[in-house]
Amino acid sequence: MIILRTLCYVALVVLLGAGIASCVSPPDYPDTPEISFKKIESSRIVKSTGSYDTVSVTISFKDGDGDLGLDNSDTGYPYSRLDQNNQLNKYYNNYFMTMQVQESNGNFVDLPLGTLDYNSRYPRLSPEAQGGRKTPLRGDLTFGLTITQGTLRVIKPDLPAQIMVRFKVRIVDRALHESNEIITDPIATR
Repeated sequence: MIILRTLCYVALVVLLGAGIASCVSPPDYPDTPEISFKKIESSRIVKSTGSYDTVSVTISFKDGDGDLGLDNSDTGYPYSRLDQNNQLNKYYNNYFMTMQVQESNGNFVDLPLGTLDYNSRYPRLSPEAQGGRKTPLRGDLTFGLTITQGTLRVIKPDLPAQIMVRFKVRIVDRALHESNEIITDPIATR
């Protein structure tokens, strides 16, 4: 009788657990990453060798199949530095950032950096335990950069005394799905 009662309790616990687990379903995000602006922060560093601003941009992301990020082994096509025509490959990077500066008329314009840019890679975000299984993923990415005092005026001499900058940001997943583009709040720099 005790064994039968114990088995009934075990069966009840198992059924209850299965019922609760079936009610919890993974979020339904699209396979193309979606991002939103979270925050931008800056601080001025003054040293005897010069001054610069450290800037960090944080975005939130959602991706339905969790194929975000590249690691050091992701160097073959389509993630190679050069594409099949021996040109710089856009998808070597997966984090794309363009600086915009505010002109004296109040409009923001892209700052031409020539061959320099703020594009970069962020590491794989899907957990190793996931294996090859596709799983929705969400979280935050923070990118840091420095702006040395005076460099923006060298690139664009007609900037006003108080320089306001903001950034356009988008990301790409390993299937080369490009996210929407966000624009950060502006910050002051020199």
